[in-house]
Amino acid sequence: MLAMCDGFGTVDGEPIAQTTLRALHSAMGARARGARFSNTLSRPKSVASMLISTLAGVNAYLYRRSASHDDYVTCGASMSVILLVGNRAYLAHVGNTAAYLSRSGYMISLTKDDSFVFDVPTGGAVAVSAHPPVLMRALGTAPQVELSVCNFRVAGDDAVVLSNKRFSGFEDRRALSGWMLHGRPPVDLGDRTVLVSRPGPAVQDNTAGSIRALGARPLGAGIIMFLLFMLLA
Repeated sequence: MLAMCDGFGTVDGEPIAQTTLRALHSAMGARARGARFSNTLSRPKSVASMLISTLAGVNAYLYRRSASHDDYVTCGASMSVILLVGNRAYLAHVGNTAAYLSRSGYMISLTKDDSFVFDVPTGGAVAVSAHPPVLMRALGTAPQVELSVCNFRVAGDDAVVLSNKRFSGFEDRRALSGWMLHGRPPVDLGDRTVLVSRPGPAVQDNTAGSIRALGARPLGAGIIMFLLFMLLA
């Protein structure tokens, strides 16, 4: 399992990204130890339902601990989660993190952006607002959360990319894909943090392929985290 999380605010004095990832780790660990886990992984619909149920539980936990209510939201987290099972990947997403599939030199966007920014008119032109994006959906902001869920087949040469911010331009995505294919220097990531996973042998034996983190924020900073399970479907 790979997870990318970013957010605003704190839970019990801890950045919400760290709390969210810890809650996800605990919830998935409990499920992995269950007697039905292997059976669940053998059925695509069951895997999707498990992801939805797990993240719904994480959302409920965050909402309880954050003291948010209908009139005031204290924190919120964006998250993109990919679970690799054999040659299939299952994706659950909410917020403005992003997931991509790199295949044959193309970078395919797998998620939509659950946020918007205010455009500021400047004498007939429109400038991008300096304010941060406004999240329309996020973990921890309401008792229930609506998730985007899908699954897709992964080939041996594919790479899965998670980012705490979307790549808005085609050239940025093409440059990142070119780096993964040919080793060319990657696009300037700015303040993005990117997690790249090549499933490789995972397509055949359910073990992790290569994983690499790029960008300004290192592993353990509460923004990205990868969780690896031996998934014996």
